[in-house]
Amino acid sequence: MANLYDLKKFDLNLLVIFESIYQHQSISKAAETLFITPSAVSQSLQRLRAQLSDPLFVRSGKGVTPTTVGINLHAHLEKNLNDLENTINVMNSSDLLKTIVIYSPQILISNGMIHLIKRLRENAQYNIVHHDSFLAPETAEDLLNYRKADLVLSLLPVTSHSIVCSLYRTEPLVLICSKAHPRVNNDTSLNSLLEEGFTAFSTVAHGSKELFTSIDKALPQRKILFHSDSNISILNMISHTDLIGIATMQSFKYYEHSLNLKLIEIGVTLPPIEIFMMYNRSSMSSTIFAQLMECIDSER
Repeated sequence: MANLYDLKKFDLNLLVIFESIYQHQSISKAAETLFITPSAVSQSLQRLRAQLSDPLFVRSGKGVTPTTVGINLHAHLEKNLNDLENTINVMNSSDLLKTIVIYSPQILISNGMIHLIKRLRENAQYNIVHHDSFLAPETAEDLLNYRKADLVLSLLPVTSHSIVCSLYRTEPLVLICSKAHPRVNNDTSLNSLLEEGFTAFSTVAHGSKELFTSIDKALPQRKILFHSDSNISILNMISHTDLIGIATMQSFKYYEHSLNLKLIEIGVTLPPIEIFMMYNRSSMSSTIFAQLMECIDSER
């Protein structure tokens, strides 16, 4: 049985702040995550150092590195804090509807995400909220750190002690046009194709600049006549005009017949899209989220 009197004398918030510093290896990042000032984090760390008679962290570059005492403290705290969070999180153990917030590129909603969401909807506990990560102003790391998302799919991977990041899938890009296009066929040369008008997907998503640069190298000086931040608008425009477009192979296959699209095969190699999946490491302590991740793994 815990000695409640000794616990009463100890500020348990210091352990939460310690764990946040440990996860982010940064006092400023810990402050952002906990919505307090870096000064408050530093003062709390000083108090904990005094209580445990150890520096716990030492400066390393722009961040901090835990001492051996800090590493051992984290090893004991990680499970205990997760258990405590589950205990006070009534929603985690209730039979009420669970909301899962997912940020993913709109271009994936036509294939992999559709299957995933269908699987999740088979379980009445899930309520799915989807946002287009290409339109979100925040980075994937911020979306997770500030608990705005349970799961994020992004073009850029994140390296963080508090975030699990893995390659979700690689999507080949292809050139497409309307089946009724009067000039484009498999005998069309690249020079002739570049005389046509093109569509372009508009986004400021992190990682998109590098992708667009690679596309520009493969299709130099193409004439972009239609921009949109809506993938379905671009596909519809290609379907009903003579414009050329770029889409993922899965999107093309999904909409090929309904939108009367055809593949342009002229030997141009476009860079593939790499999509990374991220979630908070602590989320796996939730049974609901663990089941979600099993579902995602089965759909890969």
